This record gives sequence, structure tokens and C-alpha cells, in this order.
Amino acid sequence: MITSQPIGLANTGVPVALLAAGAAWLPRLLAGRTLSQARLAMAVALTAMLLTAAGAGIFAALYAFQGAQVGGALAGNAGGVLVFFLGLSLRAALFWVPVLALAWFVLAQGVERRRGEDMARKGRR
Repeated sequence: MITSQPIGLANTGVPVALLAAGAAWLPRLLAGRTLSQARLAMAVALTAMLLTAAGAGIFAALYAFQGAQVGGALAGNAGGVLVFFLGLSLRAALFWVPVLALAWFVLAQGVERRRGEDMARKGRR
């Protein structure tokens, strides 16, 4: 059986920092230099899903590294173990979601700036 561990730098701080870095970087990579707010919103939604899954994977790997029998627990009760690690990932989301929201805001401003520049270039011709 897998049980929760106390919060520490190695088992909480580092994964949350990695996920926050992904929240700042991944939407920019997925959206590129788009002129569409809809495409940006889809990139942000995909980022949220990827980071939630990555968080669950990171926490599962950390538990396995600390000696928990994650593979055996998955074989015995896959649903319960997945819910446990997704729950840990969603708790970490309390820290990376604000970073993702800020990244979305900044990228949305960039989209509008590029759209304005594009309209200005077309108006000069």
C-alpha cells in the first residue's frame, strides 16, 4: 500500500519547480507565434493536461525511488494508485497553475500585438 509522505524539498519542492518551469515554457512552445487566441487557448489546455500527467509520473517515480512498490500497487489496484498520484499532481497544480495563467496572459498580449502589427502592415500597402 502506498501512503502519503511528509512534504520536503526533494519530494515536493523540486517536482513543483519543474512543473512550474514547464507551465512557463510549454505553452510558448506549443502555440508558437500564432495569431489566434483560440490556438493559444488550446495550447494552454494541452499544457495543463500534460503537466497534470507529468506531475503524476514524477510523483510515482519519486515514490518508486524511495522504495515504494509502485509497480506492484499498480498491478493490484491500478485505479486507486492512479487516483492517488493524480491527486498529488493536482495538489502541485496549486503552484504551477498561477504560473500557467500568467504565461497565458503574457502570450495573449503577444498575440494581440502581432495581430495589430499585421493589420498595420496590411494598411500601409
